Amino acid sequence: MPSTGEPTTVRDTPGYQEIQSDELFRAWLHMQQEAMENEFVGVDVPELAGHLWTREGLVIAEHEMLRRHPNFDDMVSEENLEVAVRFIYFVGETFRRALEGIWVLRPANPPERPEPLCVIDSPMWTAFHEPTHMIELAFDRRTGKEISWIFDRAVKRHQKWVAAGRPARGS
Repeated sequence: MPSTGEPTTVRDTPGYQEIQSDELFRAWLHMQQEAMENEFVGVDVPELAGHLWTREGLVIAEHEMLRRHPNFDDMVSEENLEVAVRFIYFVGETFRRALEGIWVLRPANPPERPEPLCVIDSPMWTAFHEPTHMIELAFDRRTGKEISWIFDRAVKRHQKWVAAGRPARGS
């Protein structure tokens, strides 16, 4: 099919390219990176000591979220939001490190998604890894295994992608 010059994916749109340099997004990433070891592990979730950026850490984090909160809305309520954002960052950063990904900001897409969304973009996937969605799923199912199950599948797919010579996205 001949190219029409139109973007074929959200990654190809000017809005997507422009929002990646958003100062608030960049500041958020920096702030979360700084808070992880000292505040998140040191104060908020000491159970994660020694398990940062690991599958085991994801299991611990999911159990802690479910233990502390009856539902996702409670977790992200105003009084809990600071720690909730650290959980979201922890889940995303663990996926990012395991899958050679990068943090990106997806532009708002009203009415479906009225606000931009921080996600992980991995070179092997056409879709994005959405930590917030994974956490919502964990609350919906409450098995304690949802995030690690997604992680295990993603890591296996990553290993296959690497073994295949890291083919271009979508090929």
